[in-house]
Amino acid sequence: MVARQGAVHSGRTRVPDPGGKTDQAEQHDFLTDLNEVVMGLHWAPAERRMITAAADLDAMCVLFDAQDRVLEVIFHGNTRNTEGSVVHTGDSRTGASLWDDERIFVFLGALPKLVSKVAFVVSSASGHPFQDVRGAFCHISDRLSEMAWVRVELTSLVGRTAHVVATLSPGEDGWRMVDEGEAINHRLLADLSLLTKSAKAAPPLRACFQRKQ
Repeated sequence: MVARQGAVHSGRTRVPDPGGKTDQAEQHDFLTDLNEVVMGLHWAPAERRMITAAADLDAMCVLFDAQDRVLEVIFHGNTRNTEGSVVHTGDSRTGASLWDDERIFVFLGALPKLVSKVAFVVSSASGHPFQDVRGAFCHISDRLSEMAWVRVELTSLVGRTAHVVATLSPGEDGWRMVDEGEAINHRLLADLSLLTKSAKAAPPLRACFQRKQ
């Protein structure tokens, strides 16, 4: 469920159905005053006494059209969409920040008219399951009021290395937020994870990411 300011929504283990999609998501009222959104992702470095590779998480924003086709993916390898209405602050590979290690700003009123859904995704580029990443959480907040509409404790998502935190869809009365995604295909999640990993060793991407059929 969506967490209001001062509340915490703990993540849940979600089992793929035979069709490869997440189970039923919870829908919420339209947010009439929502104009600017920030996705924040945080995790902490592993303790020094732990001999293990460093965990590396990535924040992503995926734009879909009305046919549920991917228009563009904004992440550390493609930090701005074509119109500049979605901005990623850059890659963190350490989780050493005191607050958000990666942030994505979305200016809803400036999004292209073709966009019918905005999905916020977290992926583990290092392959660490979320429960093994110390202090990992993600929030979706109003940029101006700083009200957190969604907060997910990623460490409670056992066995997961990718997660749809929430989706936003426009309507006549505002933006409808759906907690934990709206049946995002698991093959697409795998493709997004591969995209972020590939970009770690490649120049920044400007081309749109097209979902495999």
